[in-house]
Amino acid sequence: MSMSDAQTAAFQNASGFTPQSSSTLWLSLVLVLALLWCAWSMWTAYRGWAVGSVRFGAFGGSAVRVLLALLILMFFTLS
Repeated sequence: MSMSDAQTAAFQNASGFTPQSSSTLWLSLVLVLALLWCAWSMWTAYRGWAVGSVRFGAFGGSAVRVLLALLILMFFTLS
């Protein structure tokens, strides 16, 4: 549902930026946090694999799950 012209003007006057800029900001924040989580998850899995407490198959499965979660999140947020 889109905002009316009066609502858009009120939002822009109160905040100082457009609703589209606000949407871009929040989507970017969500994706940056998701990428940071993916990097942390993969770094933790790699450290476990390097030490020998995680098998390579589990490491690969973790990589696939993280990549799939990131792709699904990007599909829903960027579509």
